[in-house]
Amino acid sequence: MKMRLTIDLKACAGAGTCVAMNPQLFRVEDGKGVVLQDVLEGEEAIQAAMDVAECCPTEALLLTPEAA
Repeated sequence: MKMRLTIDLKACAGAGTCVAMNPQLFRVEDGKGVVLQDVLEGEEAIQAAMDVAECCPTEALLLTPEAA
């Protein structure tokens, strides 16, 4: 299974929670979150991103199924 990880830039407040939880997947630039790996593969990587998404204070992180 593959999932696409994106950030809703209108919702993102640049709090940095994503970077603090998973600096391999995120960084903050110009006050907004940036995804470093947009397509995730494997249960462990997807679960790690889901954990971060659940903690995002503005619910700006989105995980959607990646088309084959």
